[in-house]
Amino acid sequence: MEAIKQWFQDWSDACEYAKECVPDFSFLSSFALGEPYTALLSILGACWLLWAFNERSIRRSAALRRQMTRAGAGARDPALQEMTHLPGKEEKLAA
Repeated sequence: MEAIKQWFQDWSDACEYAKECVPDFSFLSSFALGEPYTALLSILGACWLLWAFNERSIRRSAALRRQMTRAGAGARDPALQEMTHLPGKEEKLAA
């Protein structure tokens, strides 16, 4: 445990001496995170978020619709059953 503490102390002393405690990632700013790429990545992220929320909404509404059809299939109102009843071939001929 003492060795780890000493290593962190040495690292801290070296950082203070060099005044650079953070690794140098300056090469990323000009290469991967330049101006056009930053804008494209932000647009891509916004589109992905919109897509994800839309997909979640579609799945929830489909699940709710399935649940309502399962729950309401046997408990329909008799008037509603009569309204949705389609006459068969025999009933059409009899009329």
